[in-house]
Amino acid sequence: MKKIIEKHPYLTIVFSMILGVLITIVSGLVFFVGILGHTDGEKNDFNRVASVYNQINSDYYKKVDTSKLATGAIDGMLSTLNDPFSDYLTDSDATSLNDSVSGAFGGVGIQVVKKNHQIEVMTTIDGTPAKKAGLKAGDVILEVDGKKLTNQSLSKATTLMRGKVGTKVKVKLQRGNDTFDKVLTRSKIPVETVTAKMLKNKVGYITISTVAEKTSSELKRALKRLDKQGAKSYIIDVRNNPGGLMQEALKMSSMFLKNGKTIMQVKARTGKAEVYKASKKYDGGYKVTKPTTVVINGESASAAEIFAAALHQSANVPLVGSKSYGKGTVQNITQYTDSDELKLTIAKWLTPNGTWIHGKGLKPDYQADYPAMAYITEFDQKKTYSVGESNSDIKNIQIALKGLGYYDDKISKEYTEKVKQAVEAYQEKNQLAVTGKVDAKTMRSIEQNVIKTLAKNDPALEKAQKVMNDEK
Repeated sequence: MKKIIEKHPYLTIVFSMILGVLITIVSGLVFFVGILGHTDGEKNDFNRVASVYNQINSDYYKKVDTSKLATGAIDGMLSTLNDPFSDYLTDSDATSLNDSVSGAFGGVGIQVVKKNHQIEVMTTIDGTPAKKAGLKAGDVILEVDGKKLTNQSLSKATTLMRGKVGTKVKVKLQRGNDTFDKVLTRSKIPVETVTAKMLKNKVGYITISTVAEKTSSELKRALKRLDKQGAKSYIIDVRNNPGGLMQEALKMSSMFLKNGKTIMQVKARTGKAEVYKASKKYDGGYKVTKPTTVVINGESASAAEIFAAALHQSANVPLVGSKSYGKGTVQNITQYTDSDELKLTIAKWLTPNGTWIHGKGLKPDYQADYPAMAYITEFDQKKTYSVGESNSDIKNIQIALKGLGYYDDKISKEYTEKVKQAVEAYQEKNQLAVTGKVDAKTMRSIEQNVIKTLAKNDPALEKAQKVMNDEK
């Protein structure tokens, strides 16, 4: 069984815990019957559920799908908890969860990018099916198992190429003027969760995208590599990190804390909080003593928050960025079949000083964030917008144009004359047809300029660098 802390139902922080759960099969339905010593009242409640299941199965006017009936009963029980983090996962949802915490997935081993409405190979990973089959950067993927990818999203393309290890996938590719097919056998593809580079003034910069099974060892390697390069301080960036394995978060945190310092606390429904402290058990004796700063934002959750809170409260490490997500509950994962898992909230976790950040998040010592246009969603490029229309896409267009310096009025969902004027100014500046309407070509241009602008400007990272320089 697995015990988890998470931000999102399908992105979890997992650690081991043994619970005595008795699984009883009644008329084909799997029920969860308490740990031991359930009361007569609980037995009666259980029997009521079983009786309803039996009556529907035997008396409903047409044949029912008992598997769906069982899942519906489970979903119904979970819905009464009013807890978005307790869920019954099946098939692809369970696979997605497992991929997110294992740091690996079944696939062919390519990174793709979308160019001119087409999915193009950006890189191939050494030792993977794609590399062995000779796929190269620049190859255009036209189809996956007969499904055309033109105008499809990147997520759709990657979903089609991923799958169970050992299964085959047929891809149609174009290289220059040549079109050819490749049949690849999916294998386990490892995911690198830690990247590192040296910034100016010998500041080692490390990003952690998620907290998976090998993240702590990846982090340790990155720190040692930067140390050899002469790093004098570190910036650890956990922005947009949704969480992962709690055991890994403990190992990561312990590297930066003196032995005996508290990393976190976990408090179940009954009993005292269990305190987790830094020790050689977690870090293997490896310690970081150089000045460090952690960067967070509203998408930093769970294990990322455990790590940030531990360093902040137990090692006086400053936090830079914006308020974190605030996910302070613990879930347990129990797997019933290869494709069915129950994820249930069983406890809350607390920061070293005993604070429960659930719904509140961690507040940075130094506030800095991307501009609003960094958080707009992808535009619907199948539509064209003009004066008089109103929807959320138009609001995002306004936010983008404001961030790019073309719009200075209030933000709303309305396509006003002032929005039209801003669009015309943008179109003229960017050599587009000046129509005052936002079509697919204008949307793509705006999106590209937003990406370019954001790439040149990272206020939180700049602030973190300043903090590091000031502390020297």
